[in-house]
Amino acid sequence: MKAFALVASLGLLGAVPAMAATPSVANVFNLRVNNSANSGNRATGDIIVWGANDVAPPAGAPGAYVYGVSGTCPLGRTCDSFATDPDWVRQILFERDMTALPHQYFASRPYDASLTGSWRIYLSTDPGFGSSTVLQTPALGVVGAMPFVTSMTVSSSGLTPSVTWSLPSSSTSIDQMRVRVFDNSHPTTVEPRYGTANSFEQANQIFQSAALGGTSFTLPAGLLSYGTHYSIAVDLNHLRADGSTSSRSASYFDFTPVDPATLPAGVSNIALPTVTPVPTTSGLLAGPVYNFHVDNVSANSVTFIDPVVATGFSYRTGAGDPNFRTVQIASNVGDGLYEVWAWNGSGWLEVASNLAAGTSFDFVAHGYTAGVDRFQIRGIEVSAGVNAFDLTAFVTGLSFMNDGSFTGTMQAITTAVPEPATSLLWLAGAGALLAGGRRRT
Repeated sequence: MKAFALVASLGLLGAVPAMAATPSVANVFNLRVNNSANSGNRATGDIIVWGANDVAPPAGAPGAYVYGVSGTCPLGRTCDSFATDPDWVRQILFERDMTALPHQYFASRPYDASLTGSWRIYLSTDPGFGSSTVLQTPALGVVGAMPFVTSMTVSSSGLTPSVTWSLPSSSTSIDQMRVRVFDNSHPTTVEPRYGTANSFEQANQIFQSAALGGTSFTLPAGLLSYGTHYSIAVDLNHLRADGSTSSRSASYFDFTPVDPATLPAGVSNIALPTVTPVPTTSGLLAGPVYNFHVDNVSANSVTFIDPVVATGFSYRTGAGDPNFRTVQIASNVGDGLYEVWAWNGSGWLEVASNLAAGTSFDFVAHGYTAGVDRFQIRGIEVSAGVNAFDLTAFVTGLSFMNDGSFTGTMQAITTAVPEPATSLLWLAGAGALLAGGRRRT
């Protein structure tokens, strides 16, 4: 977030108490946040976030514009006038009007131990801040960054998916868990509330669960819609004595509900992957890691797996899994024509080109009499814009040489990542085709 320099013309010198009606708020907050990589345009990594919720203009002026600024005195310094003392660290506030959290005024910056005291917030309908609501957030104090969940699994591709996660070990106590849902298809505009900083968009938070007593949650009916792209966050919170959050991790993954009407005949479900969050997209070319555990795969049936990726995929069985026999590319993205590559023991060999969506390729029929333990699908155009975070963006059908379990992986191939060693892993489950479940990242 952009800092600002208060000028002496502002009324923050505070010699005269405010007499006019001033804005109201529901509460203030100040917390350390550890955001995983996400497609909702939220800052990633270890940051400090502070502000006020449900900011409203005075009752007598319901349509008035409310300006907002903030500042903190770094630890170890003595700060005087907010308007003139250069020791203050000042920052403008932004407003985001989200469905589940309306009219939130906030700011954020990378975590800095010297900025863990209280933040002072000024809210006013006067651009000179002659009459202001002046608030103090709680101090952040000494609190550790919360770790991400170690994995997240979605059990359904429909409108009421169940999310399950595993808790990490943490030196900072995990006092509370919640699930939040964000609408990526209909973002909210984030606007500066002082000065000339640029507006931008973020995913709209449409839901927050109550505090949860266990490591699973089923999203309520009526929340999600087909054709809409969502982000789901699993929050781990450390609380102050008063119950407010002082430190949070938010582990994000993307999800697009699959309309059963778009699935091909004979496909009844999608078993989705387990997600391992990554801390930031900085320096990375793809997103989180996905792992499978699909019980009861069969030599006589096709298992469809669904990852989230870019221009191709590497597939590999897990230890003890039966080998792959066939692959059917169920998703029709880009021009709908794909390449199949097999591993010959030392490198990749193209064994099929222009394989159309919906067509099966049989490794046994092409000389691999024992099946294969790994292969690649290539040829997805960059212009297809397959989302690297969406759990329901691309589906592939697999059959196996024998009955057993599938505990293998899918590995995203991107245009800028050398293959195969440095591509990131993507996992998926068993089930069906996703039609239209992709978007540009």
